[in-house]
Amino acid sequence: MLASNIHINPPVPPSLPVADTATYSPDEVPSCGGHGTLEILTIIRFLEEHGIECCIVGVSALIYYGAGRVRDEWDLCVPDNKVTEAAALLSSELISDKIHPVPPHSTSHPFSLSHTYHRFKGRGIHFYFVLMPAHDAHIPSGPFQIQRSLTGLPYPTLPILMQSYLDMNDDVSLCDCIDGSDVSEEWGRRHLDLDGTNDLEWTSRMNKVAKEAARGKGWLFVHYFPTQTINKREKWESRVRSKKGRLGWTTPDNLFDTRFRLKGSPDPWTQKRMSC
Repeated sequence: MLASNIHINPPVPPSLPVADTATYSPDEVPSCGGHGTLEILTIIRFLEEHGIECCIVGVSALIYYGAGRVRDEWDLCVPDNKVTEAAALLSSELISDKIHPVPPHSTSHPFSLSHTYHRFKGRGIHFYFVLMPAHDAHIPSGPFQIQRSLTGLPYPTLPILMQSYLDMNDDVSLCDCIDGSDVSEEWGRRHLDLDGTNDLEWTSRMNKVAKEAARGKGWLFVHYFPTQTINKREKWESRVRSKKGRLGWTTPDNLFDTRFRLKGSPDPWTQKRMSC
């Protein structure tokens, strides 16, 4: 079983027949207060030992860079040409005592193809992760440009992650990343490619996959990726300049620089945290 710091045995659901209560085995809570940090670290080390590089993207990457997000599962990014190999390794007996494959999500999620990915669960533990191709995260591969957390988890560097949100026109994640990292306009001019427009070729390919995945499932609604064209420089300047405008009544500007950052607070990724 994967490492766990907390063991909670909830009561047996009342719907279970009395005869079944002896065999009922609820999932344990994952490590680090339920975050599953040590579990995903075990998975990453396993893949790296077998020659497959990876990095953590999605909600987890936003949390690492300071955004106030809630994680349901980890998004583990691998090179496009390594997805099949990684899935086979993670489904093998080499690690079957720790994880096992589970069905993908049954419905599509906004701005995501997570319902098409290989998905895994900790054995006897409430811990889930998916394998995401680098293309889908708009992360250049070969090799990944990563920054490791103090726990040892690999994340895309902040410029790589921020660039991906601009190129994908993922406005929500872009604003969350800006407000979590509290970067400036000048930072963007030095570290990002702000010329031209977002990557509509990427958008077209992602929407094609989404449409094909929905075919035959009878879904009434499919989440597609936004197809409008944006000027990256204008988008960047607009979103950085509006940091104060995203403050709410719970984050007054006399105390907060952004909705996620108290005045004078250190960069979150320089601090050791249970979540990353």
